[in-house]
Amino acid sequence: MSPAEESELQPDFQPEPVMRIGNPETLRAIGDPTRVRMLETMVQRLDPAWSVKELAVALGVPQTRLYHHVELLLTHGLIRAVERRVVSGIIETRYRVGALSFQLDRRMFEGEDAPREILHDTLIAVFDTARDEVEAAIASGVIGKGPGASEDRLLVTKGLARLTPVRAAELHRRLRALEAEFGNDDPTEGDEPWGFVLAIYPAATPTTPPEEPTDA
Repeated sequence: MSPAEESELQPDFQPEPVMRIGNPETLRAIGDPTRVRMLETMVQRLDPAWSVKELAVALGVPQTRLYHHVELLLTHGLIRAVERRVVSGIIETRYRVGALSFQLDRRMFEGEDAPREILHDTLIAVFDTARDEVEAAIASGVIGKGPGASEDRLLVTKGLARLTPVRAAELHRRLRALEAEFGNDDPTEGDEPWGFVLAIYPAATPTTPPEEPTDA
């Protein structure tokens, strides 16, 4: 049996509102486009729990491609095994996402030994996933012209603000409040999934190159 099939079941497990990623190994586990998509998909439906077959159908990938990813997510507590049964003579395990939101613990990136390479890979995975989702929505007609299309169905923006520390803290608080208000609702009839990426960070001050000496 695979580690996923041998894992202890937690039938009463319910996702935490927020899971803070505080070690490089868990960050590496989450820093993959396929695993990011798996977690985002599982958040959209908490009950019934997900089988690997259902995840494969939702993501449009072969089922065999997901077993390795499932075991990594399971090992690091990012998903939990909650049900196991025999289907057509094969053991089927169902999983529930470990949290509704995942956040990085900033203390992990302090000091000279900070896993910046892993953070780099994680950022690539997050933004590549968002790009793929936007492109898929455009290709399917969910975003764009035609029946059901609307100008308010896509917002992509990047800005640079000049803020005092107090104002920066206020922007941070408001973004967190918006995430809490709109990001963790249980699915209800008539709703549809919307993706969003939030980021706020102090931008490094660009250095001015030294002036070239001029001939006297």
